[in-house]
Amino acid sequence: MTPSSVSPTPDLSLSYTQHGFQPVAWFYATFGELPRREIYQLASTEARQAVLNTLAETHDMDRATVVHSVYVEEVGKAPELQYHALTLAPHVLLWFYDRGIYGDQAAQLYYSPQTDPALLAQLRALFTAHLETGKVEHKRIQVLRLTTGDMEFSPLPITIPELNLATHYNDDLLPAHETILQRLQKPNEKGIIILYGPPGNGKTSYIRHLCGLTDKPKLFIPPNLAARIADPEFINQLHDNTNSILLIEDAEELLVKRDGVGGNAVSNLLNLSDGLLSDGFHIQIICTFNTELSRIDKALLRKGRLIAAYHFGPLSVDKAQALATSLGQTEPITEPTSLAELYNREPNTFTELETSNKRIGFSR
Repeated sequence: MTPSSVSPTPDLSLSYTQHGFQPVAWFYATFGELPRREIYQLASTEARQAVLNTLAETHDMDRATVVHSVYVEEVGKAPELQYHALTLAPHVLLWFYDRGIYGDQAAQLYYSPQTDPALLAQLRALFTAHLETGKVEHKRIQVLRLTTGDMEFSPLPITIPELNLATHYNDDLLPAHETILQRLQKPNEKGIIILYGPPGNGKTSYIRHLCGLTDKPKLFIPPNLAARIADPEFINQLHDNTNSILLIEDAEELLVKRDGVGGNAVSNLLNLSDGLLSDGFHIQIICTFNTELSRIDKALLRKGRLIAAYHFGPLSVDKAQALATSLGQTEPITEPTSLAELYNREPNTFTELETSNKRIGFSR
């Protein structure tokens, strides 16, 4: 064999950066073509392992492995996969990755026109058989976070409460709930839902309840990042999260009239809910706050844009008494009472100032 016939060793130096393995760079360096890509959201860690087990029946997985990275967190705990890249044949690269504690299972298939069609069909069928059914979205939210200064949504599991709306809320919630649920379950919808009222009256529990009733992805915006909705980068994030529900808790400062600092953010919400962006993104927005509705920018409440606005107040005396009785409480209810107060009713021993009727301290 002459020197000129020896295949040059590909330069893979650009395949590994400070951000980890770069599949596109590796594919191009190895096969000389930019790849095509398909992304598969697998149902679970078990589904991913089932895919790997099936591949191991016909391929030497050690020889096929390009890179394998795990995250070791603590003694006695199994390492968690970060990413695993495999090349099973020329012009094929499989990349499995896991967002660590966020549990987002995904697989990417890279290929080119030179890929063996039979192998490509086999891989597509294998991945498709292990896709998530959509039910996983009932039990998680996608949380906006900053990583090295960039925004991204990362999945996080949530607990869905067993909540009887008829016993835990006033009767006027039920018709509002029917309207809200009907719209949230409808694909390619838009609009704003506003839930407001004093703390302790069940807004967050109600949102958790809603999350368990729809397959749509839920995008949660933490209060400390709410103002970032005005950033162009945030709109870029929505390109990968269309037909979703945007959850914004404690949104007082974000929703105030546009003569305040939240003006740009309000404008973005208006565009997402009923403007030019709404036709492409199909985003529905749920906002909660503790202030009065009168402080909120009136444009958010416009007919056609607003799905529903509901005020969460304390339970009426009759409702509160019925719930207290079901909880085994014997002390009678004499005034409207919040859920927080009902679920935290414990005997208190008060120290009273003898010369005054005002309580100055207590011990539990």
